[in-house]
Amino acid sequence: MVVKVDSFDLQDMCGYTSHHPRWAIAYKFQAKQATTKLLDIEYNVGKIGSITPVAKVEPVSLAGVTISSISLHNEDFIKSKDIRIGDQVLIERAGDVIPYIVKSLPELRTGNLKPVIYPTHCPSCNTPLVREEDEAAWRCPNPDCEAQLIQKLIFHVSKDAMDIDGFGEKYIVRFFELGWLKNFADIYNLDYDKIAALEGFGKKSADKLKDSIEKAKSNPIYRLLHSLSIHHLGQRASKLIAERIAHVFDLENWTLTDYTSIKDIGPVVAEKVQDWFSVKKNIALLHQMESNGVNLKQTDLDKPKQLITDGVLSGKTILFTGTLSRMGRKEAQDLAESLGAKNISAVSGNLDILVVGEDAGSKLDKAKKIGTVQILTEDEFIALANQ
Repeated sequence: MVVKVDSFDLQDMCGYTSHHPRWAIAYKFQAKQATTKLLDIEYNVGKIGSITPVAKVEPVSLAGVTISSISLHNEDFIKSKDIRIGDQVLIERAGDVIPYIVKSLPELRTGNLKPVIYPTHCPSCNTPLVREEDEAAWRCPNPDCEAQLIQKLIFHVSKDAMDIDGFGEKYIVRFFELGWLKNFADIYNLDYDKIAALEGFGKKSADKLKDSIEKAKSNPIYRLLHSLSIHHLGQRASKLIAERIAHVFDLENWTLTDYTSIKDIGPVVAEKVQDWFSVKKNIALLHQMESNGVNLKQTDLDKPKQLITDGVLSGKTILFTGTLSRMGRKEAQDLAESLGAKNISAVSGNLDILVVGEDAGSKLDKAKKIGTVQILTEDEFIALANQ
């Protein structure tokens, strides 16, 4: 069941993340559960220094998957569940995907199991941990923490960030251990002859990696901003900022007001980004990246989409449903936008056109009941686009 805010004005105020609307939430069926024993807790360091406890449990089969590791999120989660090493715990796969500890089972305890003592220092660099007032996680504040740097590098090359195809975690760790990677800029200045000489590589693999890295150098700057692992700066906020700047270095002079004047960017994100761009070491890193060929200028993909007022669908709202046979859903939506239409996500009185593919389902039935929605087949939509 999906519960939504009904008012379009309130939906607009709530806005979106890059992943989902903030004005809707889904409730799903109860997940399948199982019981297992908590053997130990390990502590991982994330790209912004967050310390994440991970439960190591006796392997147990649940909904077709064998579970042996489960995130415990943070110290408050462990305390609220009264979790102890050696406990029997009830687990489930939230949404039938992510393993989750529902609760400990104290009635099954044998002996005096001691509460978990959360670490006070970083497990990687031994720096004392800090916890901000409005956050649940303890974090390592050391920007030179080795574990953080590795996680930052892994995220930087990932699909959501700079999208360097074929450059995965295994290569990042290996090149880091060899001393070839110390920061983001080093990724764009690798010695491919040395890589080709490594066991398991060869010239073909090295050339393929080089092509992927060269391609990433010309990425739009919203990808670059997101790839820097600035605390709280997500994909959507990166895109919103990239729309407003001609060059990444413009952000050196931005004030908090410049950020918060952008819809969907609040004071927390604004402060974190401003802080990052006020550090000379970070600016020097960006200069080094630019000298290695990485694009720091706004591209056409960064610019806001221009409202088309003279297209055949200008001023119309449109929705695609069912399986399209002649084009993908995203391709169809992009085509509709190029004709001036606005894509929306639900059938309502605000919908002008519904394009139906195979197995259209309930959206088609609802549109027919409304009576004011123009219903087109995929072929009719394409013919309209070709006028």
